[in-house]
Amino acid sequence: MDRRKFIKNTASFITLPLLLKGQAISVLAGNTSSGSLLNSGKVLVLIQLDGGNDGLNTLIPIDQYENLQKARPEVIIPENEIISLTDKQGLHPSMEEISNLYADEKIMFIQNVGYPSPNLSHFRSKEIYLSASDSNLVVNSGWFGRFLQQLHPTFPDNYPDEANPDPLAITIGSSTSPTCQGDMSNFGIALPNTNASYTSSSGITEFPDTPYGYELEYISQIMLSTEKYLEVVGEAVDKATNLSTLYPEPGENRLADKLKIVAQLIAGGLTTPVYIVNLGGFDTHANQVVGGETTTGEHAELLNYVSEAMNAFQDDLEKLQIQDNVLSLVYSEFGRRIKSNKSNGTDHGEAYPMMILGSQANSIVYGENPEIEDEVENKANVPYQVDFRSVYTSILKYWFEVEDNDITDVLFKKFGLIPILKGITYADDYWHLNELKIFPVSPNPVTNHAKIFFASPGGKVTLKLVNTSGQQIRVLLNKDVPGGSQSIDFYKNGLRKGHYLLVLQSWDETVSHPILIQ
Repeated sequence: MDRRKFIKNTASFITLPLLLKGQAISVLAGNTSSGSLLNSGKVLVLIQLDGGNDGLNTLIPIDQYENLQKARPEVIIPENEIISLTDKQGLHPSMEEISNLYADEKIMFIQNVGYPSPNLSHFRSKEIYLSASDSNLVVNSGWFGRFLQQLHPTFPDNYPDEANPDPLAITIGSSTSPTCQGDMSNFGIALPNTNASYTSSSGITEFPDTPYGYELEYISQIMLSTEKYLEVVGEAVDKATNLSTLYPEPGENRLADKLKIVAQLIAGGLTTPVYIVNLGGFDTHANQVVGGETTTGEHAELLNYVSEAMNAFQDDLEKLQIQDNVLSLVYSEFGRRIKSNKSNGTDHGEAYPMMILGSQANSIVYGENPEIEDEVENKANVPYQVDFRSVYTSILKYWFEVEDNDITDVLFKKFGLIPILKGITYADDYWHLNELKIFPVSPNPVTNHAKIFFASPGGKVTLKLVNTSGQQIRVLLNKDVPGGSQSIDFYKNGLRKGHYLLVLQSWDETVSHPILIQ
């Protein structure tokens, strides 16, 4: 079957009957793929929080609490109820399990994630995140779909085969995710539950040499592939049993139910490199909290689902002894505004914190707290500091070990890197920024030695260490440097314990970054 001839000669899909537990569903649920990702065994789980999660009530900047209290009195969490995470950040009281995961060095927070010229429409912003496009461009393929297309350019012709027997992407739900859409095919299958099965026979074996015939043959091929893939999925289900006792009862936590399926399929031996799950309900314009009891309400319940589900999932992976091969990214289409509204809720906003879960995750809070002004305008938002595509870049680069040029082909541009995995100390080691910037120091706190990485437009650069009173303690660098990224070694060498600032100056511009000496 020539899928290009099919796409060229057809304007829309027709619908043929597929049977899921005896009920007809549409082929529009998605196409299929198979295979392992370079036999690496690495798995990415994408956890989408649909609706726009309120990041300021999730990862709370406690050093901004006084002004937050003024800006969002209807929803602010009482200060004494916040779970302490670091000396500058705390968590919603419904996220105790995530606090424990952080203490066990299994979760990373990336603050102030967003993109330039943000769009606050649910549909459009989701589209931007799934396609990894600029906000002024419409791209019909998904970022992971373009990646899979690099590895499987002939898909779906002759898939599955002996070399690629497994689905290449699985969405736990009723329809496939646009994240895995290629130029002409979606590389995923949808799996509502572990008992799913398709009947592919349409009774047609010959197809006319017409646009209708191309369309019919293509859909028949997809139906047959789907049936074969679900047989493989069924075999994986039979090979493994979930071992964690932390999962809630079925139906009590819909995110936990989905992640439980993911853990079982990975343990059952599927080589599928990406799984996609979602949890809806985060569009909390009203009733985000119960009036007068801001630790309760819809948002508290949703965050408890996330915390409970992620904890059980990680526990299951460890008991199944597959934890080192799985990384999970928790994201939303946008955050919420700084100010609360009069309906005990928050409206569509911009930047928010992402989370990365896994035994290999770099357990840090990356990025600085957003600054909350003493007086906040009604439509004020948390500005983005980290482009979400930097997170995707880092996953492709560090987790899947993709070549730099291939990453550019997938994401269209070059983006900075983030140290998402343990042992990675530099966030921008091969794509050079020309803006003046100090990257988060690692390790921080510094006990003896650390690497300091920075970027500049070039020319005379001065890097100083100052104390919290602004007094200069050391001059670490004072010379001409080329434009782009640089690094220097930093040693404690008798410095007293405490908080300091790194101050970087180039021409008339100055930036700073906190550093803790222990």
